[in-house]
Amino acid sequence: MAEFASRSFYITVSAALSDLDSDVEPAECHGVLCGMLCSPDGFETAQWLRHLTGYPEGVTDELVVDGALTDLIHSTLRGMDSDDYGFELLLTDDDESLVLRTDALGSWCRGFLSGFGTMTGVSGISAESREFLEDLYKIGQVDPDEASNEVGEHAFLEIVEYTRMGTILLREESRHVTSSDVFEHVSVH
Repeated sequence: MAEFASRSFYITVSAALSDLDSDVEPAECHGVLCGMLCSPDGFETAQWLRHLTGYPEGVTDELVVDGALTDLIHSTLRGMDSDDYGFELLLTDDDESLVLRTDALGSWCRGFLSGFGTMTGVSGISAESREFLEDLYKIGQVDPDEASNEVGEHAFLEIVEYTRMGTILLREESRHVTSSDVFEHVSVH
């Protein structure tokens, strides 16, 4: 999923969100998407868009027929469902400061919990998955300024990897929707 490693993709997603009058940053947007995709209740593009835009009237999946948000959905599903664990978190560029990357990771985690909670509760998932969700809550509460003093680059990368793998495992555990089911909701008209 090299497209997530691209600074331009992050900027493109940011512009797409801005076009929807959303104040959500790309990392949080991706977290919400991943949380909804990990829910056993299934995924609806329009629900995701309403969540990102504050639930205004008239938001439908037609708003993302083509473009960065559709690419984000498809890339995320390909990564989550690939046998090579190609899933990546959409975070700020590696060239950004550790403070900004830590802030983006926190936003991603808060978005994930919001998206997962929008779709379902934690009943019916394993103790390990509940522990993972609790860890995401803790990561989402970290003050980026304080973390940059306490956490080095190596520790940050380990936390990102833990988050990435935990997401893949939760998706596998609660998998209810196949890629083809979701792609039907994002069909090009």
